[in-house]
Amino acid sequence: MNASERARLLQRTPFGELGDAASRLSRLFVERRLPAGAIVFSEGEPGGPFFLLASGRLRAYRTLAGGRDITVFVLQPGSSFGFLPLLDGGPFPVSVAAMEASVALVLERGTFQRFLRSEPELGPRLLEYVASRLRACLDQIGLLGQPGAHARAAHGLLGFVAPGAAGGAGATVTLPFSQQELARTLHVTPENLSRALSKLRREGLVERLGPRRFRIPSLDALRRAADGD
Repeated sequence: MNASERARLLQRTPFGELGDAASRLSRLFVERRLPAGAIVFSEGEPGGPFFLLASGRLRAYRTLAGGRDITVFVLQPGSSFGFLPLLDGGPFPVSVAAMEASVALVLERGTFQRFLRSEPELGPRLLEYVASRLRACLDQIGLLGQPGAHARAAHGLLGFVAPGAAGGAGATVTLPFSQQELARTLHVTPENLSRALSKLRREGLVERLGPRRFRIPSLDALRRAADGD
């Protein structure tokens, strides 16, 4: 991947509006190829690097005390991750594995610190990104308080709606992974999720268009279901 391709990919990250600084930063990334199933890093492992996914898909997950994995989020091309270890040098808070053959661009912490000292305007962008990720974590915590699979299924589908969609309008969503993986993300059993989706269809709140594809006739109506109304 050449420098201009890296710079274009970096535009989709918190560094994207830095102009010439983004172009200079892109040259500091090192390409890493990941075969399907490869563990990028494990939860608790000493951290430092920042990753930018160029192609493929990665799964970020945590392992519970009983050994069961819980998916935190799925990383698509253009996703960036590893900010906490990049900023504080602490351990990775989650594990990340390749769902398919992938290519990641890696920025080492020491290299970044030297760059940050020469580009101080980068700091505010990092703060904005960390705040957005904190909000996402709080949303996930709120999901755990939902009363059952029906509300969680509605909440989960809404999470794949494009930002800015009108509340009363319809939308089409495509799951980036299997329904079984969605169940794990929502902390319900696959059987309960299947029943919840069937109930949402009977209520006219969603329509199944095909494998992993759903149409939502009214976002406002589905949001009321997500709130338990």
